[in-house]
Amino acid sequence: MVDYRTRNSAVALSGLMVLSALLTACSSSTNVGTADNKGKANKDAVTITAAMQQHTAVDAIKTMLPEFEKQTGIKVKFDILPQEELHAKTELALAHNSDQYDVVMMDMMFTTQYAKADWIAPLDEFIANNEEKVQYKDFLEGFSSAFKLENRIYGLPFYGESTMLMYNKEMFEQAGIQGPPKTMDELVATAKALTKEGKYGIALRGMRGEGMNIYIWAGFYNAYGGKWLQDGKPVLNSPEAIKATEVYADLVKNYAPQGGANFSWDQVQLAVQQGTVAMAIDATNFAPRLENPENSKVVGKIGYAEVPSGPAGSSPSVYTAGLIIPKGSKKQEAAFQFIAWATSKDIQLKTALDGMRGDVTRKAVWEDQEFKNKYNYPGWIDVTVSSMDKADPDYRPRIKEWKRMGDRLGIAVSEVLANRSAKEALDAAQKDIEQYFN
Repeated sequence: MVDYRTRNSAVALSGLMVLSALLTACSSSTNVGTADNKGKANKDAVTITAAMQQHTAVDAIKTMLPEFEKQTGIKVKFDILPQEELHAKTELALAHNSDQYDVVMMDMMFTTQYAKADWIAPLDEFIANNEEKVQYKDFLEGFSSAFKLENRIYGLPFYGESTMLMYNKEMFEQAGIQGPPKTMDELVATAKALTKEGKYGIALRGMRGEGMNIYIWAGFYNAYGGKWLQDGKPVLNSPEAIKATEVYADLVKNYAPQGGANFSWDQVQLAVQQGTVAMAIDATNFAPRLENPENSKVVGKIGYAEVPSGPAGSSPSVYTAGLIIPKGSKKQEAAFQFIAWATSKDIQLKTALDGMRGDVTRKAVWEDQEFKNKYNYPGWIDVTVSSMDKADPDYRPRIKEWKRMGDRLGIAVSEVLANRSAKEALDAAQKDIEQYFN
C-alpha cells in the first residue's frame, strides 16, 4: 500500500476547519460550541451521541473522531450495535421522539416508514446552506436517492454496496471452465460441475431475514421477472417467483457447503476466504477482505463479475446505510456537522486509504487514483461501479411494509430450503403478507 497518510491528514484537517466555519451558519434552535475570534472552539462544546452499526466502515471512522473533535469542539460518542439490535433500539427511540441519539446510521429500507411517521429530520436546509462543502451531487445516485421521499432528503449515504459474482479462478481453471457464468442456467451448471472432492460450487445466504437470505434471493426474484407489487398490492407467488425460489433453493441445498441453509453473509465470506467454494453472490465490499493475506487463502485467486442474468435481465442489489438526524435530537446543527464530515470526500478517501473500505459512496473517491492504486484487484472497481450504476433503488421495495414483508418472505425461503415446495411456501407467505396492506 502506498502511504499517503500525511498528505491526506492535512487535506482532511483543513477540510474540517472549513466545514466547521460553514456549518455554524446552519439554522437550528440548538446550542453548539461556537468559535471565538481566533477560530478555536469554546469550552462549552456539545457532545452528540451516534448509534452506529457494527461494521468496518464504522471502525475506520471511529479512529478519526479525535480529529473531528479538535477542529469543531464537538465530541462524538458512538453506540455501536449489531445490525438487528441497532434497528430495534433506534426505532424504539425514534418512535418515542427521544433525544437519546443525535445521529443514527439507518438502513435505506426504512426511509419511507420513518419519514412518513415524521421521526427523522429533513436535511435539505442544512445541505443547501453548505452545498460547496457537502457536494451532494457527488454521491452515487443510487445511494443518495435511497434517502429521498417526495423530493426531500433525509440522510447522506455513509456506506454503500451492490452485489456481484465472486469466483475462484484457480478452481475454474482446474475444472477447465473458461470464465464466470453469465446466465442463471450457466450458474446452476457451473455450481454442479464444481461441487466435488470436498469442494462446493457456490455459497449463498440461507439464514432467514429481509436483510439476510432475502437480500440475495431478491436478485434471483427480479432476474426471473418477479414483481413485488401490482396496483399497490403484493404479488409474491407468481410463476416467476416460484421459479426463482426453486433455483435459489437448488443451489443452496445441492451445491453449497453443509449448513448453508443457515449461512449469513459472514459465513459466505469465510467459505470463499478458505477456498472451499468456487463461487458466491454477495456484497461487493467482500473484496478487500478476500484479498487480505492475514485472513484469506485466496488472495489473487478471485475473479469479479456481474451477477448472472435471468429471463428479465441481471439484477445487482443496491444497499446503503445513511446517517440521519432524529426529530427528537436537540443538537441537530452539531449532528449535521458530524454527518457532513463523516460522509465527505476527504474523510471517505482517508479512511479507505488508511483502512480497508470497499464501500465508499462518492464518485470522486471511486475515481481517485490513490484509491485505485490501493484497491487494484483486477476488474473489481469496474464491476462494482457498473453494478451500482445498474442497480434499481427498488431492488427491494422501499415501502413501509417492507420489514414485515421481507421477514415473512425470509421464512418462506427457509421453508423451501427445508424441503417445502416453493409454491406452498410462497402461497402461504402471500396470504399472510396481504394482511399487512389492509
